[in-house]
Amino acid sequence: MRNDTLIDTLELGSGGQKQKYEIYGDDDQMPTYAVIYRQQGESWQALEEKLTFAAQDEQQEATGAMGYGSGDTLPDLRDLPAEARARCEEHWQEQNER
Repeated sequence: MRNDTLIDTLELGSGGQKQKYEIYGDDDQMPTYAVIYRQQGESWQALEEKLTFAAQDEQQEATGAMGYGSGDTLPDLRDLPAEARARCEEHWQEQNER
């Protein structure tokens, strides 16, 4: 079983149109997916749909492309948790445009 870390929780919307995104990753700087919930009355229902983030693949590509060895530390690529939050917000906007 995976031992993922909860990185952040976003609640977007108001009234009867609320969704919650729980962003998980291997650690607090490497988001890999978000579980999406929709509010129904007083409770949250998990949707079958999940958002996935390519952070892990991106880091592996960067390691190979930059020629870093196993003893070298990786440079900071980008603020991946912030990008994951932005992706969740974009998803929310797309859902409301339907």
